[in-house]
Amino acid sequence: MVKYLLFDLDRTLWDFDGNAAVTFRLMYDAFRLEEVCRVSYEEFHRFYFEVNATLWEGYRNGTVTKEQLNIERFRIPLQHYGVQNCTRLSVELGDFFVHMGPKQTGLMPGARELLECLKTMPFTLCVITNGFSEVQWPKMKSSDIYKYFSHFFLSEEVGYMKPDVRFFAHVQQQLGAKPQEMVVIGDDFAVDIVGAQRAGMPQIYYNYNALPLPKDAVPPTYEVHRLMEIKEIIPLL
Repeated sequence: MVKYLLFDLDRTLWDFDGNAAVTFRLMYDAFRLEEVCRVSYEEFHRFYFEVNATLWEGYRNGTVTKEQLNIERFRIPLQHYGVQNCTRLSVELGDFFVHMGPKQTGLMPGARELLECLKTMPFTLCVITNGFSEVQWPKMKSSDIYKYFSHFFLSEEVGYMKPDVRFFAHVQQQLGAKPQEMVVIGDDFAVDIVGAQRAGMPQIYYNYNALPLPKDAVPPTYEVHRLMEIKEIIPLL
C-alpha cells in the first residue's frame, strides 16, 4: 500500500520554463543586453538555453561545479556575442537570475488543484528535487505550495542528485518506508523515472509534452499527460 507521494518540483509542480522566461526577460531588459550584445532577446535566450542545458548535465554528472554553472551559463553567451572582459557582468547576471527567479509564482497546469485534492487523502506528500537549496526553498514558498508537504529532500542537502540511487535510498531511510510504499512523480524520464526504477519504487511519469520513451527504456508504472489524471490513478495505488 502506497503511503508517500514523492513529487519532483521543477516542471512537475513549479513552471520552471514559464517562470524562467519571465525572469530572463526582466534580466535582459534591466542589463540592456540587446545593446551590450547587439543581438535580439530571442537569439540570446535560445543560445543561453542550449548552454545552460549542457552545463546542468555537467553539474548532475559532477563535472561542473555550482559556481561554474552560475557564471559560465552567462559568460559563454556573452563571449559568443562579442562581449569582452565579461566575468563581472556574468556574476551580476547570475546573481540577478538566482535572486529573481524563485520569486516567480507560476505553477504547471493543474498543480494546485491536484495538491488540494491530495491533501484530503491518506498520503504523505514529499518534495524530491535537484537544484540549489537557496533557490528551491523560495520557489515553494513564493508559489504557496510549501504548505502541502511534510518532507523535503533537496539534492544539495541530501548530498546526492537524482537519478543517483543513493538519493532515493536516503529518502527511503529518512521516511522509514519500503520502496513499494512510495511513488515518485516527475517529468524527467532519465532523472525521476529511471532513478525511481533503479530504487525499486513505482513511478508516475508526467509526460506533459507527450514525448516518446527513450529507446530500450523500461516503461514507467504509470504515465499521465495532465497532472489531474493522477486522480484516476490514486485508486490503483
